[in-house]
Amino acid sequence: MYFKTEIKAGKTILVHKSTSKRTGVKEKGAKKTPTPEEMEKINQINAERKLTVVINANFQDGDFHLILTYYKKMRPDPEEAKKQVKTFLKEMRKAYRKVEASLKYIHVTEYKNTAIHHHLVINNIDGLNVPKLVRDLWHYGNPKFVVMNTNGQYKDLAEYLIKETSKTFREKKDKAHKQRYSCSRNLERPKPKTKIVKADRWLADPRPPKGYYVDLDTVENGIDRWTGREYQRYILVQIVDNVDKDIKTSSSSNYWTKRE
Repeated sequence: MYFKTEIKAGKTILVHKSTSKRTGVKEKGAKKTPTPEEMEKINQINAERKLTVVINANFQDGDFHLILTYYKKMRPDPEEAKKQVKTFLKEMRKAYRKVEASLKYIHVTEYKNTAIHHHLVINNIDGLNVPKLVRDLWHYGNPKFVVMNTNGQYKDLAEYLIKETSKTFREKKDKAHKQRYSCSRNLERPKPKTKIVKADRWLADPRPPKGYYVDLDTVENGIDRWTGREYQRYILVQIVDNVDKDIKTSSSSNYWTKRE
């Protein structure tokens, strides 16, 4: 038998299979203690997976990945930038409330070895011209917009945001950047569900349930070097129409096209 854990997040299901549910038990061949560099890599991967769940569960086709940049002469220090984006989000919430809606957002800031800028994932709503609102409220530069893709699978975006801010996050002395990202309190955070599968092992090429396809770029078979246990990870993506039935893997090749 083996253990299968699933997290339903929007149009996706994140799947993890393991030969044991027990934690902290090392098997033959397992490494004792990770080095600080290895631990940092593990933490980054875990942060990417966690953020994937949050984005997939809360955002959808038509929402925005927003980049707030600064004019060269108006670039602030990190503390001032933090205040500016806080004020911006406060005004955004007010505007959403006026049309009886709630702003949902995820926010990161990066400035190590690059010009300071903010990334936000925000929800689009009917009855409000969100791009115009953003331009009216952000006075420090030209906002850039990326429209979220249709399939609801935003793993690439989550990885991008975590890697984008990783240099800044590593600066522990930086009081303005104590966490990788911040979120609005109204975000859904799906819980994992684990079940026992009465089978000797899983297929190397997972088969999707009806109504889903396997994002082949996410399939990972291996042995955890810290526990010595076999595992398999992948993400299922919901088929939303007949066109998607021929999809074998999700692609973000058009995702990063910026739309002004």
